[in-house]
Amino acid sequence: MVVGTLYLILKKQNVLAALLFALAVHTKTYPIVYAPSIYLLMNEQYGLSYRTKAKTKLQYVLTLLWPSDISMVFAAIGAFVTIGLCFMFYIMYGQIFLDETYLYHITRKDIQHNFSIYFYPLRISEQLEPIFSSIIGLSAFLPQLGATLTFTYKYYRDLPFCWFIITLAFVTFNKVCTSQYFLWYLCLLPLILPSLKLSIKEASLMFVLWLAAQGVWFLPAYYYEYHHYDILGLVWTASLLFFWINIWCMWTFLRSYQHSPVLDENNQLGKQIVLWKWPVTKAD
Repeated sequence: MVVGTLYLILKKQNVLAALLFALAVHTKTYPIVYAPSIYLLMNEQYGLSYRTKAKTKLQYVLTLLWPSDISMVFAAIGAFVTIGLCFMFYIMYGQIFLDETYLYHITRKDIQHNFSIYFYPLRISEQLEPIFSSIIGLSAFLPQLGATLTFTYKYYRDLPFCWFIITLAFVTFNKVCTSQYFLWYLCLLPLILPSLKLSIKEASLMFVLWLAAQGVWFLPAYYYEYHHYDILGLVWTASLLFFWINIWCMWTFLRSYQHSPVLDENNQLGKQIVLWKWPVTKAD
């Protein structure tokens, strides 16, 4: 649904994109972090004259934040569908639906071992004083918010990369991180590969280190989980290693990516997103 929404936005099928985006948010919640980049891109009227009218940086920012007709229609459709789905399921299941679908993510404190660097501090603070655990859990949203807003403002004209790097940062800084979360950004990776200026050696090193860091984590986690070894601190150390490997991968992507707006000054699709192309052979 995320890739489909991206494709529809680039094709300027805004109504269908808003419907699919609302469904994606309702299903997984996390795609809501893409909303600011969609808003900013649509506020520029897909590359029309908004930014050329601004004479100062402040005017540019204010003009960019002012909603356009396109962004208002997209927001209205998306909000209507999302709220409608939420209301329908609330009628069906009651308060438990809101608690388990949305509110759970705010108050969640996962103290079991996972890839996140927060699990061990959450576990220790929960044992000492639960209020400290709540503070750590809520403060974990700050780096996610900062990264989302920073990357949104800097890369919103290049939605494929913007969404990829936002998702990678969101998962890396999340207070809960398991292997299934990696699919959130890996599904966007093929869209940016053609624009990565990486040698085979650099790409291979990144891939090997990313996989090796997971292996380093799984080994002590296995002995802790199944053999009950008292090595939870070692598991957390492996989480820290995996965290810094992801930070390095993020820096490498930022350094090597060749940015280009998805839509040019003539309001035309400047970057073609090809999901699949059948090989063409010449007839004899």
